[in-house]
Amino acid sequence: MSSNFFAQQDLARRNTRLLVALFSVAVLVLLLLTNVIVMVGLGFIEPNALAGPIQWHTLSWPIITAVSATVLAAVGIAILVKWLQLRAGGKVVAESLGGTRLAPDSQDPLQRRLLNVVEEMALAANTPVPPVYLLPERGINAFAAGYSPADAVIGVTQGCIEQLTRDELQGVVAHEFSHILNGDMRMNIRLIAILNGILFLGHIGYYMLRGGSHGTTMRRSKSGSDKNGGSILLVALGLVIIGYLGSFFGNLIKAAVSRQREFLADASAVKFTRNPRGIAGALKVIGSQGNSSKIRNQNADENSHLFFGEAISRWASVFATHPPLSTRIKRLEPHWNGKYPSARAQQTATEDSTQTTATLSGSEVSGSLAEPVSENNSSLSNTERLQQTLPLLLLHSSRQSEPAAALVCCLLLQPEDPVHTQQLQVIKTQGSLALLQQVDQLCDSVANLNPLQQVQLLQRVMPALKALDKTKIEALQQLLQALLNCSASPTLGAWIAKQFVTHCIAVQYDKNRIVRQYSNDSLSKQAPAILALLALVSSAAGDDSAQQQAWQAGLSTLPFTSSTSRQTPQLDTLSEQLPTLLALPPQQKQQLWQAIEACVRADQLLQLQEQALLLALALMLQVPYQPD
Repeated sequence: MSSNFFAQQDLARRNTRLLVALFSVAVLVLLLLTNVIVMVGLGFIEPNALAGPIQWHTLSWPIITAVSATVLAAVGIAILVKWLQLRAGGKVVAESLGGTRLAPDSQDPLQRRLLNVVEEMALAANTPVPPVYLLPERGINAFAAGYSPADAVIGVTQGCIEQLTRDELQGVVAHEFSHILNGDMRMNIRLIAILNGILFLGHIGYYMLRGGSHGTTMRRSKSGSDKNGGSILLVALGLVIIGYLGSFFGNLIKAAVSRQREFLADASAVKFTRNPRGIAGALKVIGSQGNSSKIRNQNADENSHLFFGEAISRWASVFATHPPLSTRIKRLEPHWNGKYPSARAQQTATEDSTQTTATLSGSEVSGSLAEPVSENNSSLSNTERLQQTLPLLLLHSSRQSEPAAALVCCLLLQPEDPVHTQQLQVIKTQGSLALLQQVDQLCDSVANLNPLQQVQLLQRVMPALKALDKTKIEALQQLLQALLNCSASPTLGAWIAKQFVTHCIAVQYDKNRIVRQYSNDSLSKQAPAILALLALVSSAAGDDSAQQQAWQAGLSTLPFTSSTSRQTPQLDTLSEQLPTLLALPPQQKQQLWQAIEACVRADQLLQLQEQALLLALALMLQVPYQPD
């Protein structure tokens, strides 16, 4: 299944190239029209001259050059400004749409149900649990935004959590996780920035029109001459028309690159939930209420391609960023009769949430293990059930910032007594006595988890850790590095946990840590980092013979030859090289992942420890890995 997601990421990358090509054509058309309007408006060309053959030698080329340079500069600046605004990742998009970040430990019944569903789908997709933003909109809609899983956010409307059942909400959220894994988020953010450049010309014309109208009125009152003012108004009006044409091109481009991705996300959502009725039911609820997916925020238009359903009204279907609801439903339920259900009262969803909360509370009281409630839970595999099960103490701690930091410290503790004692002392001196007390309270429960549950714990703590301020995040990063340094040979699991956590939380305040661009280097140029990682992975295989067997198995899958013998991995060096591996394009990252899988599976057995190792490596490398 993982190869499917790699292929879709590569397709999204190619779609980005298509986007740039379409944008270039649109800019050239707008550039030509702008020159014509300016030359006519300022009197350099008579309007009747446009009806016959163009006399190229009579054109004022210095004026044309100046106008073209101005237009290109304006478009470029508009793109740059929007790009800089979006550098911080998905949270900027969510906030621009009026979203409020939900506290990971929220006890509001509707919000708690949503957060539980997001956690479940993150586990199913093997991604970090993202922060969740709630939009104050009555429409039923949702979106995912960001450049990568590390900085992704999920946005859901108030109408969505009030009007959908739990299975339907799960289908919607799974659809958004599909966009995360399929690589659509990066393309969508670029689309926002690029289209802002096209629309900027219209904004210029609008302000010129307002200013020119005012200036013309003043001149008439003083001198009665309005020739210059009329020319300015003509140019401004032309730019407004060009702005509408830009909007026309922009909507066509959005429709061209996003419709098929919605079909793909619907299909991938069914794989995550194992329940086509959930997402199909959500689409039917939207269809039963007319425009119930509409978003009223002023920034909805530029972000319309991000949403689960059509976010704004379109006067023509050719501009729609999403396929028709009926077509989407038919693909999910081929035997659907085409009838939408009756409009649903808000009370239904509220009652559903209350029942879910009551069931969850009952499980908390009756046993030592709690499992997020799902109407479709019976279809989960044994591995997924195992991943979704955590002791209540750890479950609650993972949703609060300070205890979540203690949980990560617990995952880095070594069982050997000298190292263990030194690490506890580091927590006390570099952290705090309160943190040490929390670690002491939680460490036994963490140590008793099986390897898969420990990976799940890493996924769950992300929203709580990202709620820390910059100072505390930096302090936590330093503390985790100090804990790792206490051992001369830290375990592979501890190193992966530290790298994963520090990267994911660093993107909250360090924009340079967000992976926005794919590398243009060949895989062979990344050979030192790849071979170092393979050496580290093979070190967990067992004795020297098993390690050499794993090393050779991984090496044999790589598309380049290497005479380098297996070296003892240098963790500090590999930590510095990790950003280059994160930036590998999809096809190259797939080749890297095939080498890692071959290395781990070299003995033809996949034990629980090895399953957890693959899941943890996939999290660290931001690989769309789905276990068998």
